Amino acid sequence: MYNIMHLTQHDLITGGTAMAIIIVALLGIELLVKFKLIGQLGGRKLLHIAAISSCAWAIGQFENRLLLAFIFLAFFIILLVLIQKRWMQVNEYRSYGIALFPLAFSCLLFIPGLDQQLIAYAAWILGICDAMAGITGVYFGKKKIMFLYEHKSWTGFFTFFIMALLVNGIFFHDLSVNGIMLCLLLSLVPALTELFSYRGSDNFSVPVIAALWASLLLQGQPSDWQMLLLTTCIFISLAWFAVYKKWLTIAGAAAACWMAMWLYATGKELAFIAPGIFLITGSLLSKLNKPVHEKEGRSAIQVFANGITGIIYMMLFGMLHQPISLLVALISFTISMTDSVSSELGYFFKGATYDICSFKKCAPGLSGGISISGSLCGLAAAGVLAAIAGYFYHLPIKTILLITAGGFTGMIMDSILGSLLQIKYLNKNGQLSDFSDSGAKMVKGLSWVNNDTVNLLSNILTSLIFYYIIVRSV
Repeated sequence: MYNIMHLTQHDLITGGTAMAIIIVALLGIELLVKFKLIGQLGGRKLLHIAAISSCAWAIGQFENRLLLAFIFLAFFIILLVLIQKRWMQVNEYRSYGIALFPLAFSCLLFIPGLDQQLIAYAAWILGICDAMAGITGVYFGKKKIMFLYEHKSWTGFFTFFIMALLVNGIFFHDLSVNGIMLCLLLSLVPALTELFSYRGSDNFSVPVIAALWASLLLQGQPSDWQMLLLTTCIFISLAWFAVYKKWLTIAGAAAACWMAMWLYATGKELAFIAPGIFLITGSLLSKLNKPVHEKEGRSAIQVFANGITGIIYMMLFGMLHQPISLLVALISFTISMTDSVSSELGYFFKGATYDICSFKKCAPGLSGGISISGSLCGLAAAGVLAAIAGYFYHLPIKTILLITAGGFTGMIMDSILGSLLQIKYLNKNGQLSDFSDSGAKMVKGLSWVNNDTVNLLSNILTSLIFYYIIVRSV
């Protein structure tokens, strides 16, 4: 029986050396900051580089993988307690970011079949690229954009990307055309991932995404990388066109590019059918009701709220090659399509609208409200998207009907959650609204649940329900 507590002399030396480096770096940097030889930001970033790079080296050297996973998990818990007790605070606000990198390493080490050297590679990416991006972003990134919940600069993004290219070149030792092409692709997704981090969440998201992305790409051939790079260039051009047409904000376009790369890498050209139809249809229909939409287009939050669930299932399909993951991904995209079409056309036709839970008449466009015209349009959209996906994927009628049912169910789930949970305001005119005007008063729902939250929750819940249904029926 394998003894996870077995600690070889090699592992003992490796772990001790890594800890010693971190302690020496911590004490040295504290002295440098105390004597004002470097600033607080520089000190934090130097410690970030030293600590995480030491972890990266240890991951690459450690023999007992399972024990190492538990060690990182223990450090995560310890750091969590220290931060909760306010015994460790690196910013003016309480941030759990510093506790997230050992959690990320632990999760990756627990994934069976994931190459340990790729986990070490992901740690190097986090340790070096993220720190350098943070420094240049603060000092040189004067123009910042709200990408998700935090302002970031393109200066930081390009710094991360360039540093990732260097790390990839050193790690993979391949300066051929194919090697350079692979390095470009490997660098882009983690760099985009960092843009959407919030208060240290990149300490988890960057290494996890970098490791999974590298594992996925390395399963392919140079011809696959060529097509992915070409597709990425095309989609970047389309994203900029969407920004020009005000279908997407700049942050929304970056989010769409991130998802497009995952789609192609996991499902090739066919993977764009369902989300592509949803994106184009949703963008066009949003122009029908200009007064109720932001003029800049769909934001990154909206893009992720409607697409991230399907992307996660596509990731599972690309890595595990299970048809059920592909099927649930199609259901997820159909849910987003159905909800968008029913909302936009329901508001456009302005038919009688009723709250799905109370059955009381409400204003068109209010979350939780349903109308006959909107519901029928949503059902039709689900059927059309399911039929198109079924044609290209060669799905039987039974599966097409299942996807249609999933889309329609997701639309109903969205209305129920919108009625029960979404925040609503009573405006000066005495009408309920999803948006707060001057002098409006919150009268219903949870303060942190808005339309994007409802879209995400309804998609997750419905997808899980249909995943369970499909598993039970197999």
